[in-house]
Amino acid sequence: MLQLFASEYRIIVQDILSFALIIAAFAWGGGPERAVAATWLVAFEIAGRLRNYFVGETRQLLEIDPFLAGSDLVAGICWIGIALYANRNYTLWIAGLQILAMAAHVARGLTDAITPLAYIVMVVAPGWFQLILLGIGISRHIMRKRKFGEYRDWRIIRRPENFVTPFEAVKPQAPLFGDAPTTWRDDVK
Repeated sequence: MLQLFASEYRIIVQDILSFALIIAAFAWGGGPERAVAATWLVAFEIAGRLRNYFVGETRQLLEIDPFLAGSDLVAGICWIGIALYANRNYTLWIAGLQILAMAAHVARGLTDAITPLAYIVMVVAPGWFQLILLGIGISRHIMRKRKFGEYRDWRIIRRPENFVTPFEAVKPQAPLFGDAPTTWRDDVK
């Protein structure tokens, strides 16, 4: 099994797995599952095919690959936003793994000591775990929905009625040092 992931067929296996999970997310998933799958579809599948069409299959490993870094950045921004508002825990893990992939580009840009093999592993490896987490998230969503029925997809964020921001709370009431007598200027608005 591990030979399959280390062979030249790993890209094909990852594409098959990702498209199967994308279809499953759109068929049976809730809002967060669909959002995670749509991000994967746009940032990695569609953008990756466009890159291969215009640039080719080669990856730039001696310096930062700008296309991979851009795709990882877009996916990271989307997944962090999804993780903050989704009513799911696995989205936090997916966003965290994407931060690791984005950090690989930063590390590659800061130092030349990172070998090309380490760079590509640091960028590609989180994707496998993200797909596994998406699969687990879809299956848990299906099981939870069967057991408990419908439940909310997103966290509800409301401002409480008595909530006061720090800027609304600061109103000059009295002088800073002791009780100073008031004058007619204090009444002028």
